[in-house]
Amino acid sequence: MNSTKRKYFLAALLFVSINLYAQYDAHFSHYWAVENLYNPAAMNKNSQLNITGSYAMQMAGYTRAPGSMYFGANTVLPFDRARHSGAVILMNENIGLFSHKRLLVNYAYKVKIGKGWLNIGAQGGVMSEGFDNSELELIDKNDPAFPTSGQEGSGADIGAGLYYYNRGYYIGLAATHLNSPRIYYSKEGNKSAYLDIKPAFYSMGGCNIQLNNPLLSLQPCFMVATDTDYTRIDLTLRGSYEYESATFSGGLTYSPGTSVTVLIGGKYKQVTIGYAYELFTSGVGAINGSHDLVVSYSMDVDFFKKGKNVHKSVRFL
Repeated sequence: MNSTKRKYFLAALLFVSINLYAQYDAHFSHYWAVENLYNPAAMNKNSQLNITGSYAMQMAGYTRAPGSMYFGANTVLPFDRARHSGAVILMNENIGLFSHKRLLVNYAYKVKIGKGWLNIGAQGGVMSEGFDNSELELIDKNDPAFPTSGQEGSGADIGAGLYYYNRGYYIGLAATHLNSPRIYYSKEGNKSAYLDIKPAFYSMGGCNIQLNNPLLSLQPCFMVATDTDYTRIDLTLRGSYEYESATFSGGLTYSPGTSVTVLIGGKYKQVTIGYAYELFTSGVGAINGSHDLVVSYSMDVDFFKKGKNVHKSVRFL
């Protein structure tokens, strides 16, 4: 491929990448395991310290394919009878020559309603946007359509959410980027570039269904994400088999008009591992699907006396 063709191919690839990810927030196949990213109120269900890491590689087989890395930790805070909880989240995403980074802090306060609890949450943090021009191959290196150096910028980010849960089910509503951030990249001369990020809205829910066999259970769940221009719906059905200290799980997720995802995983004592492969039903197709790996660790925290003001719910794997 000559330089001219490479130039326009790269421009087309960047255009496609941006449009495929019209919704700013990264999508993870194990969305229920990284709820904190989408809903700051989704925590304090088990009064434990929960640490989760996830990596998603979209459109496998393509050079510079999108990759998203999540790391988050949340726990109950040591005051006011375990009604407060907090989380710290790190996100790093690369799409083509673009990079997105976020550092977020979540806070939630829970109140008793009926037989369950309502978490009221807020999210605040900073986001950083970058563009790497090191792999641009241009005939005219002074082409004004392309930057002559790497670009980056940063801005504030806020969100909020509600999350209700009891021993049998949970449901949540949330919004991210409520301040509609505009991130300015580095300026060159009299020109500047910026990225406008629209607010995104999420609804999610799920339940735990115990079957007649006490070792078997089902965990159906869903998430709807939209920024009003693009909407994605994920409908998931997982089954779990529990034996002594280990739990084995598997399931499927259907996203209408987008994909079908196969899920497998397991839990041993306090460690949970899950793998998913997303087969696209349109666009790049099933062969160039997405891989998603998640690992989480949960441990008891000794902030309060055992058995006092501790409220636990069924563990949603």
